[in-house]
Amino acid sequence: MKLKCHKRFDLGGRRGLSRKIYVADVDGTNAASFELMCAAIGEDVQSAEGSGATALEEIRQIESGESAYIESDGNAWVTHITPDKVWFEGLYSQGEGGEVSFAQYKLAVETYIRFLVDPEKKPIEVDFPN
Repeated sequence: MKLKCHKRFDLGGRRGLSRKIYVADVDGTNAASFELMCAAIGEDVQSAEGSGATALEEIRQIESGESAYIESDGNAWVTHITPDKVWFEGLYSQGEGGEVSFAQYKLAVETYIRFLVDPEKKPIEVDFPN
């Protein structure tokens, strides 16, 4: 699987705009099991300096053992972070659950922030653990 970050583009018709972050299965289709994670990151991490810095600090607190559980409120999501797993709760009925490993979440956040700081917003694609 691949984690991909890119500029948004029009999907055509009435389907709206693409996500800026998503996980693609080996066949190139969107990996539905990571949809809530990507939605939460894409909607709540808006800049590297503000919300991105907060997300990285929460990851650091979990890794260092300073915190064993963080409930992180964002614009549209509540992200529940533990050393083993992360899950998501939409504030506007977008869904809840979408459990991923802490390592998967950390990789997704770090990659997305790397994308956000690039002034040219060049696409990024990294291997994503299943």
